Amino acid sequence: MKMEALKFTLAGKSAFFKKPDVNTKVYFTYNNIHKVALLGLLGAVTGLSGYYKDQATDKKEKPEFYSSLCNLKVSVVPNAYRGYFTKKIQYFNNSTGYASDEEGGNLQVFEQWLESPCWTIYIYNGGIGQDLWDKLCDYILHGKCVYIPYLGKNDHPAVITDAEMIALEPVQADHVDSLFPGSLDLIDDTQAYNGRPYIFTEYAPYALEDQFNFYLLERFIYTNCLLQQSVQDTFRYNDLILAFY
Repeated sequence: MKMEALKFTLAGKSAFFKKPDVNTKVYFTYNNIHKVALLGLLGAVTGLSGYYKDQATDKKEKPEFYSSLCNLKVSVVPNAYRGYFTKKIQYFNNSTGYASDEEGGNLQVFEQWLESPCWTIYIYNGGIGQDLWDKLCDYILHGKCVYIPYLGKNDHPAVITDAEMIALEPVQADHVDSLFPGSLDLIDDTQAYNGRPYIFTEYAPYALEDQFNFYLLERFIYTNCLLQQSVQDTFRYNDLILAFY
């Protein structure tokens, strides 16, 4: 039985998806847009609210975008050589006056930015309301948005192109062409289905923790190696095998 899905290209000149576990002067970024950030972007498009002002101290309530969209199933294909985007450290001053308690109110910021990131995003409705799903598809397909979408923070506007509705066919396969969550034990790193074997992996958020809205992390893999066992929730689109989570 085929599944209807929304497909689009998500890109920008730069992006910054902050890793929260940093205790140095430099703030580092995840290599790929993670599910929570992607849901936030889709929430901006459809007009759902985000984190509220007092959420730094009261984190028990989920942001509207997350509670409304968390049942979407997404698949992400990085359009970069072996899945890795170039990153550079950017330095700038934040002198808005409320950015820092330092003398002069000037905060010196060092951030690691992705350069020219680009992903192909696939989404199917895993359990959100039909009206919201229809609105999301309509807005993405026709280039509409309520709030301006961005890639991690508002310094990085997002560009959404090539949107279309597609049909996915459930399949079990010996490889996956998208990012997928799982253990390295799934992979046979001696065999690849195209070219020389490579593996890119990082721990990235896939959900928000129930009590305090902390990120829940899981290992995500992008590889051309064959799998020793199939990955759950995989679909075929043209010549691609996509894993959804």
